[in-house]
Amino acid sequence: MIRFTEKISGKKLGLFLLPLMLSAVFQQIYEPVSAAVAGRYLNEEAVAVIGACSGWSGVVESLFVHMTTGFSICINRQAGLKDSGKMRSVFQTAVKITLFLTFGSMLLALFTEPFMGLANIPEWMRPEARRYLVWLFLGGGFWGIQNLLACVIQGKGESTFPSVVMIASAVAQTAMSVVLLGMLGVGVEGVSLAVFISQGISSLLLFLYLCLRDWGRELICPLAGGTPGIWRDILESGTAKSMMGIMTNIGYMAVQRCVNLYSVDVIAGYTYAMSLMNLFMQPLCAYAIAANIMSAQNVGSGSPEMAFYYNRKMTVHSLYWCAGYVLLAPVWVPSLMRLLAGPGVSPGLLQAGNSWLYVAVASYPFLVVLMIGRNALQGMGYYKVLLLLGFLEMAARFFSAWVLVPLMGYTAVCLNTALVWGLPGLTALWLYRKRMKEAWRDAYGEERVFGR
Repeated sequence: MIRFTEKISGKKLGLFLLPLMLSAVFQQIYEPVSAAVAGRYLNEEAVAVIGACSGWSGVVESLFVHMTTGFSICINRQAGLKDSGKMRSVFQTAVKITLFLTFGSMLLALFTEPFMGLANIPEWMRPEARRYLVWLFLGGGFWGIQNLLACVIQGKGESTFPSVVMIASAVAQTAMSVVLLGMLGVGVEGVSLAVFISQGISSLLLFLYLCLRDWGRELICPLAGGTPGIWRDILESGTAKSMMGIMTNIGYMAVQRCVNLYSVDVIAGYTYAMSLMNLFMQPLCAYAIAANIMSAQNVGSGSPEMAFYYNRKMTVHSLYWCAGYVLLAPVWVPSLMRLLAGPGVSPGLLQAGNSWLYVAVASYPFLVVLMIGRNALQGMGYYKVLLLLGFLEMAARFFSAWVLVPLMGYTAVCLNTALVWGLPGLTALWLYRKRMKEAWRDAYGEERVFGR
């Protein structure tokens, strides 16, 4: 078990980060592979359906994954304080809220028509989109349960087992999508059905692992009622993270509505490019997760110096990845786009996907600053900052959809990525430095000169 409230060797840090990266990459591989499977076994229209529904997929992810990540920050802060009793109360309260939201998501599966209307999904796509959304809403809760349990285990410095479970889950999802779409002839809903089944099983495995660990059993038993203060802190952290993600995805949906008015080739190319962007973003997300855990635990233990040390290290390492992506983009972007789309694909599809992806890759440094900055700020307890950053990202997307796209067409869709990561990213960096100076002054009675 790794203690992040003290400096650890580069080897130990690497051993913690590597499983996070592998699990994140394997989970995200499912997205481009499922799109490729749908394109080969069904048609490009099926790929377009997945892309057209991706706005609601992002909202569900924001609700459950971001919400439970916010819960885990409160748990990690108690870990820094070494208060096992309060940590138990926080964990059990987080589980209750997650289960309540899971039930609510399942009810939404009965009412898919309004969601398709809001996403501007074309009428001819709606029969397949309806079936896709039903399984998406049914499985949303397992997304949250899996993430909450994984975050709690990772917060103890044990990243290997949850990573193995998530890698196995991703492999199972991919295999099931091939079987469902290719062998059993299930429609595009097989993609979201595979996620539902695999994440339900992985949630069960993570819970069993928690029960086998001494510290895990202490979280589960005895049952503890959360105080009003605990409920308030958990809801503030979880809601801030979730609302930030929901605002971001509402803005994304505004852009997707514009894309949905283009041809099937453009929608499919945009969908393939989005899946590749998310895939290559995953190593960067691992550093952001680590910054989240390290900030929460070190702020909880009253050590802003250690939080700053780890956050700077995570940022520098992430920027190395960004440099590699940019340098190799002329090779991997067109190659992977053609690989996913398959033989005989139209030039228009490839052009739409490649153009968007080149801009997204060049914008990754803004994303690094945004993710690490906002995760560190939330770990330090500045929840309202997340709402500001989410609003800025949403506003940038609406500006692109309502102003730039009518003027510039699909070019504005491509340039949108740099705008929506750059504006909130630079804001997050400024706020992080400001709050870190305050924390340093409160802890040590002196100003911190950053950059030394």
